[in-house]
Amino acid sequence: MWGNKSSQDNTDVYFTFVLKLRASHLWVAPYSSYQQFLYDTIVRHQKNGWNYQQIAEWLNENDYKTPRGHKFLNAHAQSIVKKKHLRDARLTKRYPPRLSDFAISFVDKTLINKTSD
Repeated sequence: MWGNKSSQDNTDVYFTFVLKLRASHLWVAPYSSYQQFLYDTIVRHQKNGWNYQQIAEWLNENDYKTPRGHKFLNAHAQSIVKKKHLRDARLTKRYPPRLSDFAISFVDKTLINKTSD
């Protein structure tokens, strides 16, 4: 009705909640083309049945160095593969959004809306 206010007009209702988002892919440490080349080379040799010692020897014989400029050991070859797998798993992991702390608030505006006659 025009000109008449119901009790609902004097109350505002607010629905509040907390939304938590987690993302691990927003900043990615750079992976150089040389690191990618080493990883691809090591994996290719692994598929051909080579062990890490054989791969490290081949890399040294062909004058390749670790990303930090050292001579290859079998542990370096293994570490490159392991860290690449961990990196890929971390970057592709997705976290579902979480909603919590739900609340409904009622604000009585009777005194605010009261007209002085």
